[in-house]
Amino acid sequence: MTPMSGALDWLAVGDVAEERTADGLAILGGGAARLAAHAAALGVRTALVAKLGEDDAGRHVRDALERLKVELQWLRTVPGLRTTVWHQPDGRASDRRVDRGADLALRLDELPPLSLTAALTVVSGYSLSVEPARSAALGALTTARARRGHSALLLQADLLWWTNARMTRRVLEPALAAADSVALQATDAQALFGAVDGREALRLIAEMGPRLVYLTQADGSVLLRDVSRVYACPADDRPRDRYAGAAAFWVGLAQKAAPRKAALDSLRYAQSVRRAGARL
Repeated sequence: MTPMSGALDWLAVGDVAEERTADGLAILGGGAARLAAHAAALGVRTALVAKLGEDDAGRHVRDALERLKVELQWLRTVPGLRTTVWHQPDGRASDRRVDRGADLALRLDELPPLSLTAALTVVSGYSLSVEPARSAALGALTTARARRGHSALLLQADLLWWTNARMTRRVLEPALAAADSVALQATDAQALFGAVDGREALRLIAEMGPRLVYLTQADGSVLLRDVSRVYACPADDRPRDRYAGAAAFWVGLAQKAAPRKAALDSLRYAQSVRRAGARL
């Protein structure tokens, strides 16, 4: 692939994986990879910073991302490591399993130079689970302004808490403090705060730093907090892909749409997506 030049719309940093569904399909997985795939489908110039293993799963994932027109100069293949594989991440916790791999080996010094600018740096929260990926994720968030753009965090607290019982809220606090906007699901809010309603979850997240908080509720509707104002955006159904709404929301922000319009447009996009992820 030829070196990139000029500014990016998106720089996505974090996890990339093969995901195996309950019916046996292998699809593109990982928060950063799926967000990047949606952003590319929506026509924005997107690069993915992540690591794959040197195996069949990694080759299939790379091929899928190339077909989707994600820029892959910063997607590295690591000899001797396997690609992360998720088993039913959308299922019940008892059915969910992850075979950890190369994506959690991403290092801070492997981020692109600050001369590579991006309107939005998007980081997946699962990468905060262990070092060295945690430092890379935090570094990506804190350097977003130096790239002449804003920072966005996909929270993924439900996956963090399930995969690492010792993970505490203090691990998330530096990331939340560095993020201009955050997207999360109702299950993430429950993992963080227990049985609180959506508006209270928005308030609690906003107190940690983000100006914009985008919460997808269990029925697929969205609550958006913009500073101190909350907007309710109804939906007809739950989206088939849990990443679609957040990705479209951030695409709208990168294109300088007003946050409420970006949220409404994101619901329309999420409802239009017919499957969970690209088949491998």
